[in-house]
Formats: sequence, structure tokens, C-alpha cells
Amino acid sequence: MADYFTEIDVLRNGDSAGNGMVLGLTDPQGRRIHTVAVPQESHSHTGPTWAYIFENEGLTLIDPGAAASFDLLQSGMALFGSSPADIERVVITHGHADHDGGVAQIVEASGAEFWAHDIYQPLLPFDPRDLQLRATSPIKEAMWATARANGFSPSNSDERTRYMASRATHQVGHHIHPGEQQGELRYMHAPGHSPDEICAVIGPGIGSGIVFTGDHVLPEISPHPTMKTDYPRQVRSNLPTRYHNPDESYGLLTYLRSLQRVADLGAEVAVLPAHRLYNNHKFNFQTTQRAADLIRFHARRLGRILVTAGPEPQPLEDVTRRTFERRKLEGGNFFAALTEVVAHIELLEDSGDLEVTDDQRLRRTGQENYQELLREL
Repeated sequence: MADYFTEIDVLRNGDSAGNGMVLGLTDPQGRRIHTVAVPQESHSHTGPTWAYIFENEGLTLIDPGAAASFDLLQSGMALFGSSPADIERVVITHGHADHDGGVAQIVEASGAEFWAHDIYQPLLPFDPRDLQLRATSPIKEAMWATARANGFSPSNSDERTRYMASRATHQVGHHIHPGEQQGELRYMHAPGHSPDEICAVIGPGIGSGIVFTGDHVLPEISPHPTMKTDYPRQVRSNLPTRYHNPDESYGLLTYLRSLQRVADLGAEVAVLPAHRLYNNHKFNFQTTQRAADLIRFHARRLGRILVTAGPEPQPLEDVTRRTFERRKLEGGNFFAALTEVVAHIELLEDSGDLEVTDDQRLRRTGQENYQELLREL
């Protein structure tokens, strides 16, 4: 929320989505947080990644952005009298290209220690996109059949290839454990959008303070939840035993539980997200009330999918097209919508409210047990 910060200084203007913008934020305790909006490598409706730089037992950078971000990040830091050489630690909220793609450059330029959640390093050799797209269930098989029928096939771009090559060079200097306190920051594990997602909280956490949410909580848009997965043998053998159950790291229910933990911080805690802090020429300051709003959004979507499925078996494609507006299904958006619907169907399957027939159609069972799952978050 804008009125949480006693000063909001625009040190450099950006475009309508905020690309290139540099801000200086001052909170009621006099803490100064700078943020640079660094662009993604290609156009994305989520807008730039907001990299946050502040003093916390040495200068700390949260989310350096994509590989193409370094020059703009460096020039932005110069506006508040800093440079990459001043950074003592680089923290990523999760391992997606628009967050950790620039790690190698910033660590090389600064000599900073690289911090990431404990599960990040073991998952580095594996493409995060592939882990959840595997056809490990009948609904996933229906998903791929629907995708192929609509002309979608997975492919690797040069950008993706470069990103995966860069990931292979990352060496985590400090593995973050849930609940860990470091200076003024307390780290929360918040899986669901990504298995390694963290939120970093400043302040008492009840009734006041700031939470850096990465992609876990965003203004204006709903972060994409992961689908459930089943680790192949080579992934499981790479993971510590405490992470062997993928249901604790993936899936819509996991995401909703993580959202509830953020909402429980208290409605007056300010959110500093990785995207959409500024968009369409306006700021989007939020509190953790946004996490509660997102839970309600997904509750409505679950209900809509149930109504759409109906008592007679329906193809997954029909349920997807009736869940989203036509304009949101154009081009490559169809596959993103399809995977989001599948994430919701998986929860409804687990709650006994939907079933997948032998011919990969969806049928409503007449139950609405998902509402009890949501009450228990």
C-alpha cells in the first residue's frame, strides 16, 4: 500500500509497464529499500522483474532478474550511489529464468554469496518446466492429447537453452531453511508456484512489516500454480529425503496453503512483489490482503470448473474453453490456460468432486468437498 511507505522517490522513470524504473522507498522505521525494474529477455505480460536492494547485515539483493538485466540493474544502482561490487548477498525467491537468470553475472561482478532455498540446488540440473509437465496421470495424458490437438508441442528456444546452461553454473553459497532468521529478514517457504519459492519478511510479521513475495503474491494477476508431479528416479535420488514427497512442493492445494501463511502475517503487512508493482502508468502497492484475495479467486475458479463439467462427461478442452474468456485463449495462451485448469482439476479429483473417465473426460460426482479443504487451509 502506498501509504505504508513514508517516501516514494522515483529516481528514474520507466515505460508504461515500469521497465527501467528505479525507486527509493522509505518505511515508517526509516528503512530505505531501493528497487530496479529490470526487463525480461522477451516480452511477457507479467512485466519487468523488480529487483530489491537494501541493507541487511550487508547490502542484500533480492531477485537480480533475467540474464539480459545486468546493465540496467547496474545503471539503476548507480542512481542511489551503489554498484554490484557493494552487494554482499544475492537472494532469489525461486528458480525461474526471470528471477535467477542473471545470477551468474551479478555474482561474478560482485563476489556476493548466493542464497536460495534448500531445494533449489538439487533441482538445478532439471528444467523446472519439464518436471511438472510429465504425463504422470490420466488428467495429464488428457492435457497432452488436448494440447497436441490444438497444435501445441513443447520446444526449446535459444533463450531457454542459454538459461539452462547458465543454471548449470550456479553454486549456492547458503541454503535457506524455512523459518531462518538473517538480520531483519525471516524466510518462509512458500511452494506452489515453484517448489523452491520463498518469501522474505521484515518486521514482527503481525500487524506491520514488509514481505518480499517474489511470484507468490502479485498485484493485478494470479500467479500460475504448479500442477502435481511425480519425481522420476534421477530427480528423487538428487533430493534430500525431506523433499521426496512432491505433494508438499507442487500442486494447487500446496499453493493455497502457502498463500494462507502469507495472509496470516496480518492484513497491514506491505507486499513488495516481483512483478506488477507498477503497470499501466500506476503503482500497485498491496498488503497481504492480496493473498486472501487470491485464495478466494481460486475458490471461485474451482466452483466454476465444477459447474462447467456438469454431470455428463465433458472433454478437457471444452471445460478449459468455458472456464476462460476467448481472448485469454489466443495463441500460446491456450496451453497456459489448459495447465491452470488441470491444476484445479487435480485438487477436485483429490477431494472426490470430479473424476476422469476411461476415455479421459471429466465428470462431476455431485460432491463439493473442496470447500472443506479450503476451510482447513
